[in-house]
Amino acid sequence: MGNGKRGRGEGSIYRRKDGRWVGQYEVGGKRRYIYGKTRKEVAGKLTKATADRDSGLTFDAGSLRVGDYLDGRLDSIRDTLRRRTWIRHEQIMRLHLKPHLGGIKLDRVNPL
Repeated sequence: MGNGKRGRGEGSIYRRKDGRWVGQYEVGGKRRYIYGKTRKEVAGKLTKATADRDSGLTFDAGSLRVGDYLDGRLDSIRDTLRRRTWIRHEQIMRLHLKPHLGGIKLDRVNPL
């Protein structure tokens, strides 16, 4: 399986002095860390985290607004829906959700 090195953007894995394994990757210019007892465990978590990041599921909620999140989410599901369904989702977001919630920072939104 290659030379064991990870490509650019795939993150890195290393062992700490205390024996725990650490996976490191970037999201929006910020480093994120994943911890585990074995290299294999961290490698699996890191693969999932980078896949989530690349598909738009991971984001920096501190600076992201609801409107920006909705735009990104809509783009990420475009190829999974029939054209008419996607158009209806876009209309609902543009006409109803974004005018009222679009300017709110995502980390300020809660279920209530």
